[in-house]
Amino acid sequence: MENGILQRMKRVLWTAVWLLMAGGVTAGEPLFVTAAEWAQPRTGTALLQHPALAQAMAELHDGQTLQLLYPGGDEGSLWARELQAWLVALGLSSQRIELLPGSTREDAIELRVSGVAQ
Repeated sequence: MENGILQRMKRVLWTAVWLLMAGGVTAGEPLFVTAAEWAQPRTGTALLQHPALAQAMAELHDGQTLQLLYPGGDEGSLWARELQAWLVALGLSSQRIELLPGSTREDAIELRVSGVAQ
């Protein structure tokens, strides 16, 4: 019982942090993490403040997954796996992250929320 409460509290806190950091991206716009942005030094704080990541996390609800659509090739695949690792380190379950080739941009990972919210 206590574990369930702690899980829900963690989820609420996680969502609140992402919502507070979600400035700069309008709902409905495609969400991207560009290669230029990714080339900057990365920290958990910097990723929490990234507008597209914050918006995607704010839109992500129970029962949904976050799709990372990456540019093709080995470089795109490695980049997506690194982003996935950071998201897991920040508390998002790896089971809720889907890596897919096929970004609409060659210089960016596209973020999409998929599935029906519970």
